[in-house]
Amino acid sequence: MFNPELTDYVQSIILQELTTNEKDYLTEVFRRFKGYPSLEQMWTLLDEPWIEYGCDPEHMDERTTAFYRHPVWMLNGLFIEQHIQSLENRQIFTNWVVQQQPARLADFGGGFGGLARFIGDALPNAQVEVVDPHPHLAAIALAATTPNVRFVPELSGEYDVLIATDVFEHVLDPIGLAAQTAKHLREGGGQYLIANCFSPIILCHLPQLFYFQIAWDCSMQAMGLQPGERVSYGRSYQCFAELNIPAARKTAERARKLWPLFQKLPRGRARIGSSFVRLLCM
Repeated sequence: MFNPELTDYVQSIILQELTTNEKDYLTEVFRRFKGYPSLEQMWTLLDEPWIEYGCDPEHMDERTTAFYRHPVWMLNGLFIEQHIQSLENRQIFTNWVVQQQPARLADFGGGFGGLARFIGDALPNAQVEVVDPHPHLAAIALAATTPNVRFVPELSGEYDVLIATDVFEHVLDPIGLAAQTAKHLREGGGQYLIANCFSPIILCHLPQLFYFQIAWDCSMQAMGLQPGERVSYGRSYQCFAELNIPAARKTAERARKLWPLFQKLPRGRARIGSSFVRLLCM
């Protein structure tokens, strides 16, 4: 029987901040997969507590709260720290941020803080914040190894760059949250790097939002966030005008009604659907 030692897979700075329950969970996972799981296995592991707690994608309640507090999210943070594709995406995002030369930036919903640490190392004179009201003690300890990175409970003031990766597909009102956060962009050209996955990869990607595959860019543009260049699986946006949330919701609603027509397409539905919505809203 395979009996893993956590020290073989987890840094000591992280181990000393883990609860007994988290250590037991990690030990069981490493035993089950003889080390770290593959990406597909990680998706299965994320689905298990969602099913166990009986989470309802239409209601964010105590079941959802328990799901996001499950040790699987600790595992997910550790997984991303060693997964090649995730690290490559993190490097691409970092390279883009470096090109913007921000003095102050925030990673909203930045999880374990890995991207923020990448950026902090690359921009030692920048102020880098990870926005999370309840960060794990291990994440705080890791952030402390990069002097210009810190966790904060909420956005405050203006930022030259905001980042939100894999955030909006988990919330009931992504347009409202996008607007709420975008208000903190520096006036006159602050940059917002957003990367979404409105697809049924894992169960906590809310299915009622999948129509944003064809609606996101047009909704952001209607709101006042001008879509810019592609950055890995994300895109940059700039705000040059006052945010118009009703216009964004109107555009999204049009796309939602059209989505059943495009989701049947086997390939390219997001690109074709987005183009159609853009023409419709011109």
